[in-house]
Amino acid sequence: MLKHYFLSFLLLFTVACVYPPRDTLTQGQRWVDTTSGLVIGQRQSQGALTWFAIPYALPPVGELRWRAPQPVVRSSEPFAAKEPGSSCAQPGSKAGTILGQEDCLTLNVYAPGKTSDALLPVMVWIHGGGNYAGTAGEYDGATLAVRENVVVVTINYRLGPFGWFHHPAMRQGEGGEPATGQFALLDMIEALKWVQSNIEGFHGDPTNVTIFGESAGAQNVYALVLAESANGLFQKAIAQSGGFWNMGLDQATNYRDEMPPGTRASAKEIVASLLVEAGRATDSADARQIAEGMSNEETLAWMRELTTVEILQPYQDQPDLGYDLPSVVLDGVMLPTQDHRQQIRSGAYNNVPMIIGGNRNEQKAWQAFDPDFVQWDGDYATVIDPDRYTAMDKHYSDWWNVDAVDDLADRLTAPVFAYRFDWDDAPKQPADLSFIVGAAHGLEVPFVFGTFNVTGYAELFTQENRLGREVLSDAMMSYWAAFAYSGDPGRGTGDQLPEWLTWQRSHEKMIFDSGTLEMHPGLLTRSEVLESIQADTSLSLADRCKVLRYSLMYPSFDLARLRAIGCAAHLD
Repeated sequence: MLKHYFLSFLLLFTVACVYPPRDTLTQGQRWVDTTSGLVIGQRQSQGALTWFAIPYALPPVGELRWRAPQPVVRSSEPFAAKEPGSSCAQPGSKAGTILGQEDCLTLNVYAPGKTSDALLPVMVWIHGGGNYAGTAGEYDGATLAVRENVVVVTINYRLGPFGWFHHPAMRQGEGGEPATGQFALLDMIEALKWVQSNIEGFHGDPTNVTIFGESAGAQNVYALVLAESANGLFQKAIAQSGGFWNMGLDQATNYRDEMPPGTRASAKEIVASLLVEAGRATDSADARQIAEGMSNEETLAWMRELTTVEILQPYQDQPDLGYDLPSVVLDGVMLPTQDHRQQIRSGAYNNVPMIIGGNRNEQKAWQAFDPDFVQWDGDYATVIDPDRYTAMDKHYSDWWNVDAVDDLADRLTAPVFAYRFDWDDAPKQPADLSFIVGAAHGLEVPFVFGTFNVTGYAELFTQENRLGREVLSDAMMSYWAAFAYSGDPGRGTGDQLPEWLTWQRSHEKMIFDSGTLEMHPGLLTRSEVLESIQADTSLSLADRCKVLRYSLMYPSFDLARLRAIGCAAHLD
């Protein structure tokens, strides 16, 4: 008994010595004791409390590179970061440069400034960026937290080859860990476990967690919905402009000339490129022979010795890899090997209520800055062939929306609320951005977060369209938060918006546009969209094959169908 009291006293004494008492903190600060250590929050101008750069796992560097995230070690020093932590390592805009660093597994918490005894819904944001770029720090959750009285968490996760590398050398399951190359997905699960253990200290409810993300972030939301190992870590999910861009393991691993073929950025192709870059091989054929002679242990040990810049170099040499970059993979470990449609049909997934949707002109985000489509001269722009521009966007965007929204909504059994984002009130002078950009990929994100001071799309938001977009943003934040509270966006948190009906009840989706909040019938079926692409003779065969290639590449290339419609020469 004496020993028990002594240990209790020692623990209290240690905490008192390490952590400052409340009355030593400056006005506006608030501290929370977490498994990471003491974190000190700052009050922001709009009243939100923010805690930045909280580590949720050990730095995945050295021998922890290509390992599952290791639980964070409690720090003896308080965290009082005034801005989000570093982004995870990713290629810079210039050859040989990188952004961020590998030591990046941190998260940020935004909470309303006013606290109450009631625990608040938690919304965990998973950023986009193709799973090879982006950072949690780009997203300010303060407005959403304050306006809708929720706790917002934004997380970093490993990117590119550090987060997703499916070579057998990295899939050995060191230390009894999952034998998978999906380290980023394991990062997200670790972050959600951190939320479960700590969010109550921020007045968040660990039993009411909504995951939400956009683009690759939404792809990851879908992956977490499908992953058995994420069961119980969240109760609702929102996928914005995501997709099931989930490759088969062979596609993410194999050389391009193997059967089944891998992609240009498959693990084995990258290892061969690294051998050439390092001077260990003279060309790709020589590199392949050397790589095949190395054991998994030798490959892993060698690649752990490479610098961050060296590992990212092959990706900078091929900046247009796009859809060919492996990330979420049907590897039989984190996710079953069958197509997601089969998995959902079998009921083997985390069956939670979902909001799923896309933007009317997803593809214009890329076409707008592709010199094959648009010629820019300063602020002026000329669309080279408006009919082709419109047709290519329509086919890509219809496929995107049908595959990840309509087709999925028909298969899910939990309540599903579908939407389409149509806002295109951008300026028409000096360039017609309303047409060139339209309701492009990613454009809904500022509306969801209630902040329009964003990089990339800032020129679209003007004084002339301010009132309409702010009204639309308020509605979207209200719906998103109402869903986080109850699993049903209904009429929003103020119960004054048009009712958003489930897909199961209406087979309709909510249309978000300035002055327009209304339910609208869904799109065509997946097969109808593919047939429409194939039959559009206004486009060249090369254009049609390009769209079809990306529409038919997951979870493995449908080579037979592509060849049957004359696309054999357009597969690369």
